Amino acid sequence: MSPSKVKTAGGIQVPPLPLSLLPPANLYEVWDTPYSWNGVPKYAADMDALKMAVQYSPRGTGDVRRVIESCTFRPREQAFTALINLCGRLRDWEKAMEVFETMRRFPGVRPNTYSYSALISACSNSGKYGKSLEVFLTMKKAAKEDPECKPNLVTYSAIIGACERGGMFEIAVDLYDEMVRDKISPDRITFVSALAACEKSANWSKAETILSTMHSQSLAGTSSVYYGLLNHYAMVGGWDKALDLFIVMQMMGKSANRGMCRALMWALEAGDQAYMALQLLDSMWDAGMVIDLETYNSALRALAKCGKWETSLTILREIEAAQLKVNLDTAHAIVWSCIKGGKEVLARSLAEQYNTHGLKVDVGRLLERQD
Repeated sequence: MSPSKVKTAGGIQVPPLPLSLLPPANLYEVWDTPYSWNGVPKYAADMDALKMAVQYSPRGTGDVRRVIESCTFRPREQAFTALINLCGRLRDWEKAMEVFETMRRFPGVRPNTYSYSALISACSNSGKYGKSLEVFLTMKKAAKEDPECKPNLVTYSAIIGACERGGMFEIAVDLYDEMVRDKISPDRITFVSALAACEKSANWSKAETILSTMHSQSLAGTSSVYYGLLNHYAMVGGWDKALDLFIVMQMMGKSANRGMCRALMWALEAGDQAYMALQLLDSMWDAGMVIDLETYNSALRALAKCGKWETSLTILREIEAAQLKVNLDTAHAIVWSCIKGGKEVLARSLAEQYNTHGLKVDVGRLLERQD
């Protein structure tokens, strides 16, 4: 028997198409066949067809549940997880929830660790970070009665990432601690998310702990975390910790950039480590790194504290050779270095030169400070 003719919205007579050839809903003209609802397959015969059906089914209409319940094969837990992952890639958390709710009511299957984890990721990918946390808390309740729902590494990686991106930094760190207590070893993705939460909340003590764990596993942190920690050490006077971190960071394969070197220089300045500050400058020169004026000034301040006026003048010549414009900080450090080194006449002469260029260095006040 020849296939029956079906009338489309455009008035064209066409036969029903095989399932595999049906177009997505609303892509062409609206189809009305025994095989479809508005172009969405009624009876998915395999996983690919079911994915297409779910993808193009409108959310909130019951079509998602309908196409799953009426498919011609019996989807198992893995199939539902794949559908939720599909919705996550589409950033459609509401449809992912529909698939999950259908799974909960579907005979012979039940949500498990993987389907919950996929739903958490789907909500996170859609920017619904609070919803991700709700799903996670529901999952933990379910795990009390069903061990198949117990959170694993994938779960924690997804929820910690969601909390970090959603600004729930303290919760993200707490969840990291929770997974460690549960003997679940974090992977690099989880480490990085937890570190980002520490960085954004200035929880540097926790960042230290996480970085130490990463280093013990030969994993490097992110450049921004290293820079943030180096800055923190500079502010609290931890030049020794800054130096150790700077060395270990490079042992882990993370190259030092100009910002990291500047932060280390601040820490060395704060710790009155003039010799090490000079060594850092030498290392930057040897590496061919372009040194900015702020880094030079920090080194000059460190040298000035111990009166290393000759070395300061050498650095000043390097600054001029680099065609950097001396500012008031530079002038102040140079003059102060001369005063500390017992070169008052030279200090006054340099101050006069700087004053003629609009850089007002108060030598009298510096001399009072010296006394």
